[in-house]
Amino acid sequence: MKKIKIVCLGGSMEDNSSTLSILNYSAKKLNELGAETYIADIKKLDLPIFSYKALKNLKNAKFSKLVKEMSTADGYMFACPEYHGTVSSAFKNAIDFLEVLAANKPPYLSLKPVGCIALGGAEFAGHSTLNTMISIVHNLRGVAAPNSMAIGYGSTIFNKKGELTSEVIANRLTRLASELYTLAVRLRD
Repeated sequence: MKKIKIVCLGGSMEDNSSTLSILNYSAKKLNELGAETYIADIKKLDLPIFSYKALKNLKNAKFSKLVKEMSTADGYMFACPEYHGTVSSAFKNAIDFLEVLAANKPPYLSLKPVGCIALGGAEFAGHSTLNTMISIVHNLRGVAAPNSMAIGYGSTIFNKKGELTSEVIANRLTRLASELYTLAVRLRD
């Protein structure tokens, strides 16, 4: 049986992105479960501001690779920082460029599971961003994983070595990765 393939998309425009660190941690947990992962750092995609004209004229090898990976994936993990109560413009821009997936058969992320992780700066932040991410997943015809999560104080959960310091968050990320993997297996069959 072919390995489960999960595309991880997220990060931020910051050099030391805690969102990208969370995505990398999640990918590691997915790998431990037996999944093959592909990580797309939004910053490295180097996309222009979305418009249909920009989409039509886009010649970007990194984005083309992402589209190829997404088209053959069994599931997805999205991670985004919360900026002013919603998804970052860089994350939304990358999502908008996924309009190219409309031509797929079936289109977009049809019936594929998506784990969503929102990181906010305050104690109870991230929830409105998580809701927005889930709405985006539904609009792309994907299936949002029930254990998708918002993380408050997102920039403080890693130490200077880049290690996750919260056992609670580590456990929640492990549970989300396991759920996403299980959904990908079941929805692929």
